[in-house]
Amino acid sequence: MTTKRRPLMLLHLAAFLLACLISPALLADVPETLPAHDGKPGDATKPVKVYILAGQSNMVGMGEIKGARNLYSAIYLTSNPDAPVGPRTVYKVGNYKILKLEIFDKDGKPTPGASTSGVLKVPVTGVYQVISSGPNFSMFAEEKYGGYVLKAGEQYAFKSDAVPGEQPDLIFKKLDMLGNGDLEAVVKREGMFPWLVDAEGNWVARQDVTYEDARIRTDIDPTPLSPTSNNGKTIGPELGFGHVLGTYHDEQVLLIKTAMGNRALGFDFRPPSSGKLGEPNEWESKEYSLMVEGVTKTLENIDKVVPGYKGQGFELAGFVWWQGHKDRFTPELDAAYEQNLVNLINDVRKQFNAPDMPAVVATVGFGGNALQQGDNYWNIFNAQLNVANEKKYPKFAGKVATVDTRGFWRETDESPKGEGHHYNRNAETYYRVGDALGRAMVGLVGGKAQPLPNPKPHKPIAKADDGEQTEAQKTIAQEALRPIYIQSIAQDYLNNPRYAKVIAEEASGTRPGRANQFLNGAMYGLINCYRDVGINDYDWKAFGPDLSQAAWSYHSFDPADDKQGKGFRGVQWPEGMDSWTAAEFDAKAAGFKHGHMPFGSAGGELKGLREGCESTFCGCGITPRTLWAKEVLMLRTTIDVPKLKEGHRYRLVLGGAAHVNSGQGYAIYIDGKLVNQSTAGVGKRQGGQPRGGHLYTDVIDELKDGKATIAVYSFLKYSGGPGPFPNGHIQVHLQEQKLPEGLLK
Repeated sequence: MTTKRRPLMLLHLAAFLLACLISPALLADVPETLPAHDGKPGDATKPVKVYILAGQSNMVGMGEIKGARNLYSAIYLTSNPDAPVGPRTVYKVGNYKILKLEIFDKDGKPTPGASTSGVLKVPVTGVYQVISSGPNFSMFAEEKYGGYVLKAGEQYAFKSDAVPGEQPDLIFKKLDMLGNGDLEAVVKREGMFPWLVDAEGNWVARQDVTYEDARIRTDIDPTPLSPTSNNGKTIGPELGFGHVLGTYHDEQVLLIKTAMGNRALGFDFRPPSSGKLGEPNEWESKEYSLMVEGVTKTLENIDKVVPGYKGQGFELAGFVWWQGHKDRFTPELDAAYEQNLVNLINDVRKQFNAPDMPAVVATVGFGGNALQQGDNYWNIFNAQLNVANEKKYPKFAGKVATVDTRGFWRETDESPKGEGHHYNRNAETYYRVGDALGRAMVGLVGGKAQPLPNPKPHKPIAKADDGEQTEAQKTIAQEALRPIYIQSIAQDYLNNPRYAKVIAEEASGTRPGRANQFLNGAMYGLINCYRDVGINDYDWKAFGPDLSQAAWSYHSFDPADDKQGKGFRGVQWPEGMDSWTAAEFDAKAAGFKHGHMPFGSAGGELKGLREGCESTFCGCGITPRTLWAKEVLMLRTTIDVPKLKEGHRYRLVLGGAAHVNSGQGYAIYIDGKLVNQSTAGVGKRQGGQPRGGHLYTDVIDELKDGKATIAVYSFLKYSGGPGPFPNGHIQVHLQEQKLPEGLLK
């Protein structure tokens, strides 16, 4: 039979009277290792223990349950002492980490490099493939899963037939690149928090702890507490907190969470006793009101929320708060955080007629002990600690506690993602924060809880600071990294099905089905592998005459249509200019003028478009030499072309409009043949890529006779105000690139 809704005050009274008639429960202490849940519901003859959990996105919960991917494409171990260690990024290819492979001689003494025989130790347990060694290399270790199975810290003997004095550098590649920091990895792979799974490895659902999200889910939707009860994808601190309180209480426990991301205590959660900030704002204190509304609605429907509820009433047993990110960015809110937090605790107690309700607060902990995540959070951190200071707030003595979360921070290496403000989405962090909050709450309600041991987190591995190296040191480091980059990273990139076909087409000069206006194709990633280790043989370089010194024939006109400012489009060429891109066209007879690059206009004047542009290919900050007077600009010049080289490819770069919304579409021709065109400008970030066109096999022959006529046209971009404000900038570069060995021309 369903119980009718009753006013919240009457429920409080009923709970109080019932609690007076029942003898205090004999509550067990909470051990450091929680016992497995017995699968039984809580004692329904005693009032339900109700805990309110509130805050912003980290209270909502960002700890991922499964699906974490390793942040690195590969991890390498090298015995070369000159190789810099730490995370490294090959732009457009992937993220990698270099670690030291420790080598000792047969007497156990460290060697400066690799030896022909001795023992070695790896810093990280895993399965490793040897990608560089001496001839006939062998090692006394288990071979499985395509490599050697090696445990961190253990010694493994090895030998090779390398000539003494020519010691081989040993390089290992880690094959088992599992994701880290999601709940499945933490619990099912690493064995932490075994009480979260049953004997079959399934997630445990506590029948004595009910979870209700009163903010995100607006309907009454209670569930037994489990890793999937939050939203099925992530966990918050409710999981650790609920397991501790479920272990401590023999009554039924109800967790009511009311949290929303991107919310400030001093504004969205602003408690009534903090007063108004200033001008009326409908969002000020809105989250506080929604918290009260959600808790009230849940308690008024407690008979529908708590399974097996028998009218035994409830007790508001505690309030939990985890927040602090949002207030940091408003000086007024940052400075007032401590007083607002004190007011919040007092107002929540008053709101729910629970004057002595215990409260636990979790501090901000971004970055661990350094407490840095781009901005300084020490004021908020100290404010959160201060509310539990009995000398400063004697009325809170024994009823308010603070948990320092910094020790639960896990680095990106150990986490699903690099999101510092969400604790890198590390499930271990979220569980430990909740567990610590729960144990602190047990202490406030008169029990004892042993702390859960927190293994010392790995030290963050800083990226090698190449900027502090001298040129000589940089060269030595690059040479030490070359075997890793060239023998493995570059080869893996080449063998990746996503890029292999495209790179082969680019190398052979095959025109793709849809040519892109941006020129950094798949080959760009491969070249970055070489460039990062000091091999610049395959960079694009100038080819042929300097086109900025060439005399260009040009004509500028406004089309007869009514579409000024609409960008690249088909237009009617001026009379006598229909074949203006052809080599045999007589530009002088058609009335073309002569000028030099760059051509441009900034509001009709000879001004550079972007003073801060430092791009070598763009050059839009350079003052134009020739004015781009009207909407359409037609350019052409005939040049002497040097002999083309085997094993090279060629391109025309159209500088001056590589920034977002900085230029319009264009078309480029050689001897009347279309090289490439784009009907649009740069509408979104493209990583500073050059625009233009590659010279594919269908046009490259036009350069082989030693002469070539290059023709380009584009449109001014109209922006700003008042009125039309024309902007444009064009310069052209002819470039060549040597292809890496082994690639088809």
